[in-house]
Amino acid sequence: MARAAAPVVPALAVTVLLTAGCWRIGDPTPSDALVTWAAYPETVRVDEPFSFEFAGPVSPDQCGRLDTATLAITGASIELAAVRSTFSTMCSPQNVSFYEARPLRIATPGAYRVRGSAGIDLGTLIVTDTGTFSGTRAWGEGTIREAAGCWLFGPGWIGSQRVFALDGLSPELREAGTDRVLHVRGRLRGFISCGNWGSRPRIRVDTAWATDRRVGDLYP
Repeated sequence: MARAAAPVVPALAVTVLLTAGCWRIGDPTPSDALVTWAAYPETVRVDEPFSFEFAGPVSPDQCGRLDTATLAITGASIELAAVRSTFSTMCSPQNVSFYEARPLRIATPGAYRVRGSAGIDLGTLIVTDTGTFSGTRAWGEGTIREAAGCWLFGPGWIGSQRVFALDGLSPELREAGTDRVLHVRGRLRGFISCGNWGSRPRIRVDTAWATDRRVGDLYP
């Protein structure tokens, strides 16, 4: 079982982005995009619909775009993948990220390992015949920024797509996470008002740690 967004195909070889103040010149180069984060109920019932969210960074500037994002259920695992296109020219230095939410049904009970790019562990989804749905749990890597008393978290990095607010992040990780990639695990719990960023969905942090990668290491 796999679902994929339709690829975006450029209509012109040269695209002028007037609003972004940059040019994309020539044909784009496709490559794998990073999938670094996922959110889903830890427990669901067989053949009943639920929402599965996943996200990641695309490009450190507006010379990159997402072409496809796919979710494939194979055996006892859920594999997440994406493809991006980048242009070899100079663009505005605005991080581009992506966010997807897919309605799913799984017909076979069991424990399904969720994996992102390069085999990153994004938890386990349990499918049962009986019982109730659990709350939504978030897993994965991203970067943070302080704004209006909030610690904002972006899957991969804080970019052009869905941004969350972290509740319960330690002071040590607040300092480390502005330069390093953090791995955060927690639960989605309502919203927090974050000034100019508006009302952001809240992740109540259960556990988090700083990885050995820097913000600029997400793509070579």
